Amino acid sequence: MPQAHSVPAWYYKQLQEGDTVRDPIQGEFFATEAIENSADALIREGIQNSLDARRKTSNTPWGREVLKIRISVSGESKAISPDDADQFLNGNWEHLESNGNGLQISPERNQACTYLTFEDFGTTGLNGDPSQWRKVSGSENRFFNFFRAEGHSDKSESDRGRWGVGKTVFPRSSRISSFWALTKRESDGEKLLMGRTILKSHDLEDGSTHVPDGYFGVREGDSQIVMPITDEGTLKQFSDTFSLQRGDESGVSIVVPFYDEEEITVETIVNAVIVGYFFPILSGELIVEIIGPDNEHMTLDQSNLADVASEFAYSRSLMPVIQLSAWSKTVGDSERFILNRPPENRAPRWTPELFPEDVIESLRKKFKAGEQLAVRVPMPVRKKKQDSEWSFFDVFFSNDGSDKRGRPIYVRDGITISDVRGRTTHGIASLVLVVDRPLATMLGDSENPAHTQWQKDCSHYRHKYETGVAKIEFVANSVAEIIRLISESDVEEDPTVLIDLFSLPVPKKEDSVKSRKKKQKEQDEPESTGEDDPDPPHSKPKGFRVTKSKGGFSVTSGDPEGTQPDQLLVEVAYDDRTRNPLKSWYRTDFDLKKLKTEIPNEFKGSAEVVSASGNQLLIKVFNPSFKIKVSGFDERRNLFVRALEKEGTDDN
Repeated sequence: MPQAHSVPAWYYKQLQEGDTVRDPIQGEFFATEAIENSADALIREGIQNSLDARRKTSNTPWGREVLKIRISVSGESKAISPDDADQFLNGNWEHLESNGNGLQISPERNQACTYLTFEDFGTTGLNGDPSQWRKVSGSENRFFNFFRAEGHSDKSESDRGRWGVGKTVFPRSSRISSFWALTKRESDGEKLLMGRTILKSHDLEDGSTHVPDGYFGVREGDSQIVMPITDEGTLKQFSDTFSLQRGDESGVSIVVPFYDEEEITVETIVNAVIVGYFFPILSGELIVEIIGPDNEHMTLDQSNLADVASEFAYSRSLMPVIQLSAWSKTVGDSERFILNRPPENRAPRWTPELFPEDVIESLRKKFKAGEQLAVRVPMPVRKKKQDSEWSFFDVFFSNDGSDKRGRPIYVRDGITISDVRGRTTHGIASLVLVVDRPLATMLGDSENPAHTQWQKDCSHYRHKYETGVAKIEFVANSVAEIIRLISESDVEEDPTVLIDLFSLPVPKKEDSVKSRKKKQKEQDEPESTGEDDPDPPHSKPKGFRVTKSKGGFSVTSGDPEGTQPDQLLVEVAYDDRTRNPLKSWYRTDFDLKKLKTEIPNEFKGSAEVVSASGNQLLIKVFNPSFKIKVSGFDERRNLFVRALEKEGTDDN
């Protein structure tokens, strides 16, 4: 590629009449609850893009090169001087200091430049025509997609990414919203250097208005397109200044100047790598090297991942799943339980019919014995107006011996989907693994840009698949449902548990949320006779009430005119819009025995908890003014609470 003859600098176009004033928001795609910090976003998206760009090879079982990532943070101790940084920030400062550019706190010109580097090895680099400035149908151009396109991607259904906004995590991690990328390309062996800044439309002191996008490179004559730098001297100087290890191997080296030092540290990087990519590391597909400001050095690979994870508080909670994942690599066909196929042309549901008789008995015995279990679940995937494709996903789980409530860990194509809203379980370590292509593609289509959730209304997913909503729920709730079904026949019912109950009948089968609301409305709004109604009969005042709170509820004294109850039986479940909540409760949801039950100091002696087990709480009341608080439930789910009076006996 011939070199343009202008001086490397930052270039911004002036806003022209008719142009759109833009305040880019791509970075907000990664400001979700499941993204802990800037390090988390950068690691998740950076590694994902590199995994998708791996070179093909026949030397590995998965047909791609082992990916090596090298991440370095300078801190203040290794920051480069303003003079050394200035040659690569030439032409940018007047835009970084302009009014309304969107930067919160821009560094000073005379400030030493801290920096982060993110380099990948074993990838193709940014192949494609660097002069392309618009989409060309049928042409794959990674250079164009990385630098000149937003919300556009050439990635196939087998890739992890979909949205074409992942590269925005790099400027999002910079206090000046900037980055440079030096690439060595597999296609032609060329080395190219280019930079990008993403601000808001902004005004300079001379009164000119400029577009948000600035590019570092060269521009010749009257051409408006900024081209990458290929001058060997400049490339070497850039590599030396920022201590890059690129050499002659194809791939991409990204430099983030003035990185977010508060959120991006060695510890947050290590945690983000372990949480987001423990599975490909354990598989041998990924190796990550991390270098800190004081030259502390750490390499994460399959040989030491568990040891490193145990040293870091945030990722330590993953240890049971990491151990389960390591075991999953050794599972043979004889150890894996395979379920029956669900009906092909209906929404999949978790029913006993999915379990062959011999399978459910074996699962039950092994689960009781605390063994690790592997279950393969067949599942049809059908796009609109197409035939079904049979696929599957794997579920690995074991009793981890704890009383903690937790969610399964979901991994799709090696990346942890960290905010799937599946049902929680108690004392269970579990992994849901999706690698088979039809199902991995379907779930990938449903993911948000940050790849943290499977969203039923995602624009890439909505109306694309038959029974798409049900399929997401089927996978998301798989662990809890499997445990429910293999445990169901083991639940021993206490025939005396409802003896002496009165006031309210046990809800009927049709007592759904809808019917409950209808009954409530009928009670609240009595039918008019068209005449002056006499005073309506008042319901008997109750001496207790239930008050819900975040993550729990309280049972307190009620109407002062109500009769003090002797005992109260409180039944709790997560609300279910499709069936009776109390009947849909199962032991993996929660156990009241393990949750926090307390009587506030001012109500000490007014009541006591006689028993707490499963989803039932028995309370003995001594004083008309009483209060008992219960907490520790999943705050993301609605509670259904029913309190019934129970007669006291001489034994109580």
